[in-house]
Amino acid sequence: MITSLGIVLALGFPFFFWGGPGYAAARSYKAVWDLGHILFFALATILVLLVARQRGMSTGRSFILHLIVLGGACGVGIEIIQLGIGGRSVDFWDVCRDFLGIFTGLFFMGIQPASSRLRSFFLCTLAAFLLIASVAPVRALYDEETARKQFPVLADFETPFEETRFMPADRVHRTDVRIREGRFSLQVHLTTETYSGVSLFYFPGDWRGYKQLHFSVYNPYKETMRLFCRIHDKWHRKHDFLYRDRFNSRLQAKPGWNDYCLSLDVVQQAPVGRKMDMSSIASFMLFVAREPYSRVMYLDQIFLSR
Repeated sequence: MITSLGIVLALGFPFFFWGGPGYAAARSYKAVWDLGHILFFALATILVLLVARQRGMSTGRSFILHLIVLGGACGVGIEIIQLGIGGRSVDFWDVCRDFLGIFTGLFFMGIQPASSRLRSFFLCTLAAFLLIASVAPVRALYDEETARKQFPVLADFETPFEETRFMPADRVHRTDVRIREGRFSLQVHLTTETYSGVSLFYFPGDWRGYKQLHFSVYNPYKETMRLFCRIHDKWHRKHDFLYRDRFNSRLQAKPGWNDYCLSLDVVQQAPVGRKMDMSSIASFMLFVAREPYSRVMYLDQIFLSR
């Protein structure tokens, strides 16, 4: 068993730095991939304890404390190394998952507090954190299935988790304050950054056979808001995100609700030197530029029509 665990860990370790979900990968794939931190550190903890016991070493409190500290240091080290690798970044939550994996491994090896009360607390806490860690992939799978059933509606915010289709996540939330149709819309927080807005990033990307993209924007202010719209396919990344390689449009959002309809034929012809791949649309973005003060807008009823 020790040999098998060693081989599995040796094969799995490089994936901290290479491979994994790409830029346009599904949320569920990204979320499940993140759980790999828990699995790896749990198996590593089990391996260390098996080796220690095989060699007759004491695995008492001091040993376990050192194991936890060393495991955490390894997790932090991995994140630091990722800084120098293209396409990777430091993630505080990955370190938390590393610790969760360590404690999971301790549990499977029977390392628990001696006190029954502390043991119950340890088990309940571990179970709670494992449950929390599983929320992201379960939520992603649920909304991906919902999105497939809703299509050609891309988002109308009538079902839970639709806001997780948008980036950045900390700038949006579902609300019942301003509604074009149904019961909910999406409130988008706009800042004074050079470009500030929201991107519909997780959705069915095969738009072939459809002719128009519809969406509604509510401007709660007295003055007209200048909006910018961009759409690109998955190949846009390989063209260095050049301005001329995507669809770009300027929109005027008057006070109140504004209903827009974009021709997908125009979108397809927008990239210079090629046609946009309508079977692999990757992002639909709305944003403002150089606003003098922070504001909000509301987004609703994003759908395709033939």
